[in-house]
Amino acid sequence: MKMRGLLGRVLGNRRGMVLVSLAALLATLATSFVAGRDAVGSSMLLPWIALFAFEAGPVLGLVVAAVSFGVFLFSPALDGVDVTTTFVIGRFSSFALIAVGVGIAGARLRRSERRSRRLVEGLPLVMYAEDENGLTYISPQIESLLGYGVSDWLTDATLWRRALHPDDRERVLAEYTKAVDARTGFECTYRLIREDSRPVWVHDSSAFVPEGPQSYRQGFIVDVTEQQESADEAERNASLMRGLIDGTVDGITLTDRAGRIVIANQPMLKFARELGFPRTGLMHERLRSLADFITERERFEDRMRELEASPDVESADEFELRDAERVFQGFTRPLTGEKGAYLGRVWTLREVTEARQVDRIKDALVATVSHELRTPLTSIVGYLELLGTGEEPLSAEDERFVEIVRRNAARLQRMVEELLFLSRVDAGGLELDLEDVDVIEIARAALGSADPAAAAKRIALEFDGPGALRMRADGDRLGQVFDNLISNAIKFTPERGCVKVSIGSDEGTFIASVSDTGAGIP
Repeated sequence: MKMRGLLGRVLGNRRGMVLVSLAALLATLATSFVAGRDAVGSSMLLPWIALFAFEAGPVLGLVVAAVSFGVFLFSPALDGVDVTTTFVIGRFSSFALIAVGVGIAGARLRRSERRSRRLVEGLPLVMYAEDENGLTYISPQIESLLGYGVSDWLTDATLWRRALHPDDRERVLAEYTKAVDARTGFECTYRLIREDSRPVWVHDSSAFVPEGPQSYRQGFIVDVTEQQESADEAERNASLMRGLIDGTVDGITLTDRAGRIVIANQPMLKFARELGFPRTGLMHERLRSLADFITERERFEDRMRELEASPDVESADEFELRDAERVFQGFTRPLTGEKGAYLGRVWTLREVTEARQVDRIKDALVATVSHELRTPLTSIVGYLELLGTGEEPLSAEDERFVEIVRRNAARLQRMVEELLFLSRVDAGGLELDLEDVDVIEIARAALGSADPAAAAKRIALEFDGPGALRMRADGDRLGQVFDNLISNAIKFTPERGCVKVSIGSDEGTFIASVSDTGAGIP
């Protein structure tokens, strides 16, 4: 086997072929002197001249052909042959034509081979060929890729196996051995260790070329380190993103415009299992399956139809499950790319059952406390009004004490009324008591109530409006609005500032504004 491999390398080398052909030619000439005409003819020289000319070129081939023919003329092989001028010219022409023709063909073939080699060596990949004894060719790009020179690869048959990354070696060798045994193609992505110990990702692809005993395998290796690192980074980012959306308490789903689900996080899958969503169907169809269990079924179904018809519209809703007493908020919004391209639709499902239970408890507590305070406060205020109405008047000090109690009782009454008002607003049960009122009178009353607080900070209160402006409104609620706006303006206006109330009307609608000289709303 070693002799066969050595012979293959010699015959595959141009210099070796020149030496072999020259040695064979000399041996043939020597035989012609020893054995004579019966053993050697001129035609026996032609194959070796042709082989020499093919490898050495037309010029050297012609020289060797001329020398060989000259030596052959004086050899015993031509004893008894009538060597005429015609004979010499004819035979030499044959020698010369073969030498020059085959030499030119060899030169052209080598030029084509050099162009092909330059083309191959200019590609951003490593080309290689191998037979059963190992590599027979590898392009020089291998040195820049892995640090080992071409000679290292051609002389060390174990270098590739040793360069395989330890984590990939078993897998790659198993696939390679399978391909070799089956004489099929081999394609694999793996890591090789550079001479400086750095790993390099490569994609190796080769094909088996069946040519009988001379069958071989040829292929190429491409550096895919950047692509692999990018793929690894993308995979890491995808894992992080998946972990991020799975780590939220909200159920999140991404669908296409039609509602086909692209991705859903774990909380959404959990909600789907608990609520009994169908396993198939568009997103709005799966949600619509809950209609029979929703307290406001008709409104819920209307919303699902709207979502189906308008995939580019944002929405926000809240629905309660009738029997389970679970409350959910749902949000949808279209997802677009940097250039406005439609990427999909995000559906968010958030359970707010506990928050609504807390709200109910809070509302009940506020309502209870407010009502429980209201009754005794009414009695306290009533009896305060009776103090001093008897036969004996109150002293000046007693009057001052009663006034303090009356003022704080009134303040407490206002607080109770505000608590009840906020409770009704939160519950959606606020009713307005509409009547004909003078807006100007209500505004001036609010300014009068705020005058002590403004005087304490030396803030000027100004009013700009007509003498009277009547319209239908809830006078108490409107007064609350003015009180809140004016007190807030005084609170955030520095000393010696100014708070101004302006009122006007436009086609039956009154417009009021409260301005101040403070910093304003950021």
